[in-house]
Amino acid sequence: MKIAVVFNSPSGHVFQHRGPSAHEICPPGNVDLIVKGLRDLGHETAKLEADRDLIDRLAEFFGDFREDEWPGLVFNVAFGIQGQLRYCQVPALMDMLGLPYLGSGPWGQALASDKAAAKALLRQRGVPTPEFAIFNSADDPDPGFEYPLVVKPLAEASSLGVRFVHNPGQMRAAVAETLARFQQPIMLERFVAGREFNVSIIGNGPTAQTLPPVEVLLGGEGLPIYSTDDKRGAAGRKLELIVPAPVPARLAEQLLHLAREAFAVLQCRDWARIEFRQSSEGRLYVLEVNTQPGLGSRASLPAAARVAGMKDLPAVLEQLVAAAVARYRQDARYHQDKASA
Repeated sequence: MKIAVVFNSPSGHVFQHRGPSAHEICPPGNVDLIVKGLRDLGHETAKLEADRDLIDRLAEFFGDFREDEWPGLVFNVAFGIQGQLRYCQVPALMDMLGLPYLGSGPWGQALASDKAAAKALLRQRGVPTPEFAIFNSADDPDPGFEYPLVVKPLAEASSLGVRFVHNPGQMRAAVAETLARFQQPIMLERFVAGREFNVSIIGNGPTAQTLPPVEVLLGGEGLPIYSTDDKRGAAGRKLELIVPAPVPARLAEQLLHLAREAFAVLQCRDWARIEFRQSSEGRLYVLEVNTQPGLGSRASLPAAARVAGMKDLPAVLEQLVAAAVARYRQDARYHQDKASA
């Protein structure tokens, strides 16, 4: 099958650079590993940058095909280039072009990317998440939460811009600095001290596979949160991913149940990673839902996948591709062309 791995780079070849720029990319080495893994599985694979020339590159790679023919798949690991809700950009473009792609659609990407919208929907469905407030100015009224608090941009991922504050003065300084850097509303969230867990999901509907819970352990000095530097291996402290997490069976089932609920509430598709904290009283809280989880050596999804029987990255990629293809097979146009995919 033809699979185009679509990524974004810091250069961002566009007509003009306007508005907030992307602060997140899939590391080039990880993109290359995905391309190699897909080729090892026998797929015809191209690596395409998501910029102003993407449509022409897609047309050249996929070529001509009939309206009812399976064209192949876009393996999307792009986070967009600039503007609001950048995670939505490639999925929206693929929908416009009519190309099948891996991952959540624009709706799911928008709901998960907007942390306030995600938390409001989760709370409406009874999924616990810490109290929060949105700031559009450092002068907005104090929400009255007990300190410490976590300050974060409303629509960034990978812990980008996350600050940990202990008093109103620190909070207002962090809000002002984060507003200036990211040019978007800022979310204040009550900090939940306790154990941190990740649960990843591959697939859709009743056949989706919920992978074993992973406990994230951070050693040494530093912020009491899983920071961007931790995820990139630049924090100078030890990171341990314990899988399966050493928890009682009842707690493990609660984690899996809440992960499935969050996945469904936010209209996620094909894959996602749900991040949790457990308070000192034992209560679980969903922090965020990441619709494009990392696949690198420090990422929790591959670690959980190995325990679930996917021995290496190609095995994970095979399951991800199968999940996306199965979802598109619900489309009547492709029912007669299963053999080609």
